[in-house]
Amino acid sequence: MSTSLLPPDYEGFLVQLKERIQQSQVQAIVTVNRELICLYWQVGHDIWEKQKQQAWGAKVIEQLAKDLRLAFPHIL
Repeated sequence: MSTSLLPPDYEGFLVQLKERIQQSQVQAIVTVNRELICLYWQVGHDIWEKQKQQAWGAKVIEQLAKDLRLAFPHIL
């Protein structure tokens, strides 16, 4: 569509929409990263607790890593 056929406030409106979309995308990334950091910390803490309380050794941890990789190949 020719820009001469567009309303006079179209360009400003477009800029505002693009900024809002970009801000939302950044906020979503920050939120996801925060959640993942919390998850990984909790997983590490839980593994540490098992090692401490139940004397889980390297073999158990190796098996746990293998099983998690199989269950979640796209993230590990």
